[in-house]
Amino acid sequence: MREYTIQHTSVPLPTLAGTVFTPDAEPFCRLPFAAIDCYAWGGDYRPEARAYVGWDECGLQVLLCAREATISARHAAFNDDVWTDSCLEFFFRPFEDDPRYLNIEANAAGAALIGIGADREHRTRLDQCPAGMDFRASRHAGEWWAVAYAVPFTLIEALFARGLAPGASFAGNFYKCDESLHPHFGAWNPVDAPAPDFHRPECFGRLILQA
Repeated sequence: MREYTIQHTSVPLPTLAGTVFTPDAEPFCRLPFAAIDCYAWGGDYRPEARAYVGWDECGLQVLLCAREATISARHAAFNDDVWTDSCLEFFFRPFEDDPRYLNIEANAAGAALIGIGADREHRTRLDQCPAGMDFRASRHAGEWWAVAYAVPFTLIEALFARGLAPGASFAGNFYKCDESLHPHFGAWNPVDAPAPDFHRPECFGRLILQA
C-alpha cells in the first residue's frame, strides 16, 4: 500500500485560469507528489500525472496535473459526466469506521462531479458545488494541464459529522482517466480489478495529515 503525507502549507493554490501550468516551476518543483502511474488495464497511452495535496486551517488544498499533447473537455456543468473527458480524480474515505467516501472528479475545463457513498451502487451526488471548493483549471498548450480546488474541513464535518485532525491518517486514491479521446485508466495506488473500476475503496492507499 502506498502512503502520501499531506504537508501543512501556507502556499496558496495557483489561480491557474488563463495560465499554462508546469510542475517545473516554483513551488511545485520542491513539493512531494503522489505519482498516478499504475495503468492496470492495458493500452499504450499512459500519460504522466501527479497529485499535490497540502492542508491549512481551512481544509485540504488539492492540485492534480497531467501531461498530454491533446485533451478533451466537452462537459461544462456541475455533475456532468466529466470522467468521459480528460479527467483527474480524488477519492477519499476520511474515517475508518465509516464506509462512505467522497469522489471528486474534474475535467480539463474545471467542471466537476462530487458524490458520496459506500460503494459504486450506493452513491449520492451533491446537489450543488459546495462553497469554498473553487474549482479552477489551467490553459492547455500541448503539454501539462492542471485542476485545483480546496476541500473545506467544514464540508467534511457537514457530511460526516466530525472533522479531521492533524496527525490523522485516512484512505484515498488519485486517478487519471479519459473515455473519449485517448481511453485510459491510471491510479496512484494499484487497483486490483478485472476491468476499469475506480470505486474500489479496498484498494485505496494511505494519506497522512502531517501534524
